[in-house]
Amino acid sequence: MAKNARRWIVFLVLCLAYMPGAYAQYQLSVFAPELMSQFNLSTSQFSSIFTSPMIIAVLLSFVGGMISDRFGPKKVVAIAFAITCIGLIGRVFSISYGTFFLCMVLVGASQTAVNANASKLTGSWFQAAMIGILMGAFTLSGQLASTLATATSAAWFASMQDAYVAAAVFGVIVLVLWLVFVKDSPESKGPSLEPSANDGVAMRDCLRVVLRNRGVWMIAVCIMMDLGCTVALASFLPTALQQMYGIELSTAGTIAAMLTMGNCIGAIAGPIAFKQMRGNAKRFVPATAALSFAGVLLCWRFASIPVLYALILLTGTALGAAMPIFFSAPILLDGIGTKYAGSATGVIATLQMLGAIVIPTYILAPIAGDNYGLMFTLASVCMVVMFVFGLFIPELKAGNEGR
Repeated sequence: MAKNARRWIVFLVLCLAYMPGAYAQYQLSVFAPELMSQFNLSTSQFSSIFTSPMIIAVLLSFVGGMISDRFGPKKVVAIAFAITCIGLIGRVFSISYGTFFLCMVLVGASQTAVNANASKLTGSWFQAAMIGILMGAFTLSGQLASTLATATSAAWFASMQDAYVAAAVFGVIVLVLWLVFVKDSPESKGPSLEPSANDGVAMRDCLRVVLRNRGVWMIAVCIMMDLGCTVALASFLPTALQQMYGIELSTAGTIAAMLTMGNCIGAIAGPIAFKQMRGNAKRFVPATAALSFAGVLLCWRFASIPVLYALILLTGTALGAAMPIFFSAPILLDGIGTKYAGSATGVIATLQMLGAIVIPTYILAPIAGDNYGLMFTLASVCMVVMFVFGLFIPELKAGNEGR
């Protein structure tokens, strides 16, 4: 198969691999009332289930990134995907909060591995000038899965269990595609299981280089705030709209889907706007944070369904615009590149998932309880933090192009 054609197949499968975990997770927001009733869950317990796929990312993202730098993305992602499939199948048969929680933790394995390797794998197959747009498409794939799950789960499936079965089938299909079509690079014949003599030095080198890179930490804090705010909205919007305004659950689900639909738009519009700003991250990231702050404060405050659709869509667009830039950063930061991209992405993904778990579940939900207005208002504060740290992001390599 020609290299040019093969690289697009690899990228397509990479995007597909980002979808099952997100699809399975965002099904939960639609079935929140039923799930909370079935297991007698509090708001905080439901949030813990919704964010549980991210626990494995917090624990393994950094280590997984270094392992990928050593052995290659294909094998690491394949093992993680097998674990995800176990979780997807297991939750179909779960009969308690504990078993369902554990299965959802396992579901997060594929998201963790794919997220940690996306920049590295794409950088191995494509030129640096294409990374920004490709990461936008990659981000879009995850948002499409979230949007599809939020908008259609209640409408397409006769029961919650049927929806879980569909997610499990989807995961198994993508695992097969990954095993058949993906290679680590155009030159690779598959990653070796035998470590080289200097692997111990390389691992120490990864730690030294990545942990001392200021850009890695600035990006990590920004994406932590971005995802924490987004997950807080996505977790509770359907239930909040139903309780605050008496909107039917199926309609509330489609309204809430505008958040992830906006994320999809932002995933494409963000890299385009970033390029128009000549790759200046110090301007672009604070600008998206300011727009997101205004959107999060306003988007849920109106009882009018058309207004809710419009404002939540715009808010999702603003929240999603910077995500492709954050995903691209490891390959574009000075001193990182493809050599250390896995480790750098591991650090970024660890804080990203910490934000997604800690902010909505252990900060916002305990403070706000069932007061969703207070919860969303507090979530907007994340955008203030993102604005401040965005001012200190160093220039990315792509920002020099075309000057």
